[in-house]
Amino acid sequence: MTRETKIFNFGRNVVFQPQVVVTPQSEEEVLQALRQHAGRRIRAIGRLHSWSEAPRSDDVMLDLRHLNGVQVEQRGDRVWATIGGGCQIKRVLAELERQAGVTLPSVGLITEQAIAGAISTGTHGSGKNSLSHYIDEVRIATYDSATNQPIIRTITSGPELRAARCSLGSMGVVLSVGLWTRPQYRVEEHFQQHTTLDSVIAAEQQTPLQQFYLIPWSWQFYGHHRRETDQPRSGLATLYRWYCWLTFDIGLHLMVLLLLRWIGSRGATKFFYRHLMPLTVVRNRRVVDRSYDMLTMQHDLFRHIEIEVFVKRSRLAEAIPFVIELLRYFDGDLEQVSEPTRERLRTAGLLDCLAPCAGVYSHHYPICVRRVLPDDTLISMASDDHEDCYAISIISFAKPDQRAGFFKFAEILARTTSTLFDARPHWGKYCPVDAATVQRLYPHLQEFRQVCTQYDPQGRFRNDWIDQVISPAKVDS
Repeated sequence: MTRETKIFNFGRNVVFQPQVVVTPQSEEEVLQALRQHAGRRIRAIGRLHSWSEAPRSDDVMLDLRHLNGVQVEQRGDRVWATIGGGCQIKRVLAELERQAGVTLPSVGLITEQAIAGAISTGTHGSGKNSLSHYIDEVRIATYDSATNQPIIRTITSGPELRAARCSLGSMGVVLSVGLWTRPQYRVEEHFQQHTTLDSVIAAEQQTPLQQFYLIPWSWQFYGHHRRETDQPRSGLATLYRWYCWLTFDIGLHLMVLLLLRWIGSRGATKFFYRHLMPLTVVRNRRVVDRSYDMLTMQHDLFRHIEIEVFVKRSRLAEAIPFVIELLRYFDGDLEQVSEPTRERLRTAGLLDCLAPCAGVYSHHYPICVRRVLPDDTLISMASDDHEDCYAISIISFAKPDQRAGFFKFAEILARTTSTLFDARPHWGKYCPVDAATVQRLYPHLQEFRQVCTQYDPQGRFRNDWIDQVISPAKVDS
């Protein structure tokens, strides 16, 4: 146990100093910590790979890194996995394959997160539901309302499970999760350039696991087309993995940092994306490899900050052009907000907020768009609908002390897209959202609050940010 330790998240945009930090070695030690600090506010953290205020703890913080066990069990013809809440996704994937030749039913782009943090914020990949959707058991350490003593509750069904699948840690400390795995599988992928959004979306019929990129300043689309396959691993798979690692995970990011931090020229960045970057992309070369290698990337090797907004499929064709107009306006091109867009913003009372924003931010990284199928949860970003969502991700590699322009853009993006397209900002990314917006965007918010009240009536497992945006204490009178 340590006291008054300054904690930084991955992006260095959230810094906090809990009064007490506890690193339990076991579930019993978690209960001991709850017993010792009864009556205080307690938050659990994973790997802090989040840009929102969700992990902030100003009182008692539990670091769950040692609750990282992975146990598999054959049940009939399926394999069930029980995973410690502090286990990093990359360890989960390695252990599942080593122990039983299986993998997770949904894999996100990054594997650094702890699984409890990943499900608690709705982490997702592309072409499937979020990881939260597949969780069938959640074990939570909380307090017994009758005795006020720490207990462990196992949640397996009903509204409680739908809440626990994505709870932002506001029901208690997630000790472990249980889910059905699936056999390890292979994925075929290739890159292809598209000039229209319709073209890249149409490719989903053949490559349902695809994600695609909107390239800034050329405004072309590159489809990262993926599909499951029974074909054997390609002979060039190892060489292809090295190509992806050197070109995208390393090379692209080094070039972005060079252009952004050392050259500092907007013109050079635009020239790179319009003329040089397309030369580095090998197109239409189909390669097959195991799912883990194909579906994950390593852009976490370089510190950055990110906002991601979810829009329904039916709104995507409106949202993408709007994002382009907004980016060009923030870059200083005052003519790029079209009259129809101005009228929509004016009607919504948002036009005036754009006035001081021209020229304050120039975007410098490809915009990633991923499809997420509807989740059976209460408040994950893809919850409560029969319509697919698309997550639009905006990333900045500006230094932590040079992000004022990005923060302004992100706040305007979240505000305008939530108003115009009912977009939901990702809980685990930079999340400038208020209670009124959350109330409007999440139809099952009241049900979620009721479950949280049942499990944590005194709000011991919340923080101030959760109080402000989703807390049961905020129920309208």
